[in-house]
Amino acid sequence: MGKEEDRVLIIGAGPAGLFCAYRLVEAGIPVLIADRMMSPGRKFLLAGASGGLNCTHQGTPDELSQKYYGNEELFKGLLTEFSPAALANWYKTMGSDTFVGNGGKVFTKLGAPEILKHWLEHLDRASWGSPRQAGIPLFTFQGGCEFTGFGDKPDIFMFRQDGKTLELKAKYAVFALGGGSHPETGSNGAWTSLFQAAGIQVAPLRSANCGVAVRWSEPLKERIAELGQIGKTKGYTSLNIRLRCGGASSTGEVVLTPRGLEGSGVYSIGYYIRQQLDKTGSCKVGADLLPDLFQEQITRRLTKPQGKNSLSNYARKALGLAGLPYALFRELSPEGDLRKVKDLYLTVTGCNPLEEAISSAGGVCMAELDANFMLKSRPGCFVIGEMADWEAPTGGYLLQGCFSISYRASEKIIDLLSH
Repeated sequence: MGKEEDRVLIIGAGPAGLFCAYRLVEAGIPVLIADRMMSPGRKFLLAGASGGLNCTHQGTPDELSQKYYGNEELFKGLLTEFSPAALANWYKTMGSDTFVGNGGKVFTKLGAPEILKHWLEHLDRASWGSPRQAGIPLFTFQGGCEFTGFGDKPDIFMFRQDGKTLELKAKYAVFALGGGSHPETGSNGAWTSLFQAAGIQVAPLRSANCGVAVRWSEPLKERIAELGQIGKTKGYTSLNIRLRCGGASSTGEVVLTPRGLEGSGVYSIGYYIRQQLDKTGSCKVGADLLPDLFQEQITRRLTKPQGKNSLSNYARKALGLAGLPYALFRELSPEGDLRKVKDLYLTVTGCNPLEEAISSAGGVCMAELDANFMLKSRPGCFVIGEMADWEAPTGGYLLQGCFSISYRASEKIIDLLSH
């Protein structure tokens, strides 16, 4: 490698792109990252913006692969090659230990900004600490550089920078442009039309790990809005309930909003909700408002006569059902049958917009990619991270998936350049 075009071109500076750069630079391979944003790692910073960086999840590859809906076998292999333990060890090299939180979620002790700082410093140090080839630094970042399409030759890639057209030449290119959620970070999904124009099949980008719409009655909608205003935090409208859809269930935080539901308890079954929405335009979701009680316990507690108690007082005394959970019960059970508190149903009518979602489904169809995430129609071009058509719920699965995909693709590039 003696020419600038011999550098590996990485397009996109999110977690997948930066990790690919890290692995290639560690192998002594020059890398140029081009990104439309002026600074790298915007999506990574967003991932750790609320409540710490949930970087992965405990479990075996077989267990965790079940969270990568429709791609279980693929991710079983990916998670075997680069496991949660391997990712935790990598974070340690970036200066941060990890710890296990609720439900097996794994968090970093340092925040995302500190880790990103170590990460970029590591890339810069590697550039000067390793032998450079013909004066080419091992790591270069070029911001304000927006991908605009494939060139007229296989090794030419087109960009716009400062209002001017820019051509970059590379034998190997790695696309890590992200999905379509949180466009303020740079991942606006504009690449989809460019790939389609090049004859590459792309599944439409859609909201994943997002809130869903439910047509609440006006009284409940007003109650939710009132609680939200009083508390100024979602804690006032947050419930711990169990939801069911498509044979899957999820117990966790469900936040009631005036337009529907949010929270991890919804995101975990979002894939199944969306499947049903695609089929019929609406989706019946089962709701258990008292997941900590067995049905037998509820039946036994309800043997005590209601007497002169109002239904709300009776529900509070017998079952501990009060406040917003009781209001939701009355919304879903107009007849007020407390025996059905574990088997109620609500109707979801849609998903929140893509720009509000945590992540996106859709992307470059897996049939377009080989086992190493290289485009079959464009040898030397790899597609990693959220650009590929896979999805997973929150809880560390998304970042782990991005890193594991990046690991496999980088392994292939290192292998190709070693011959």
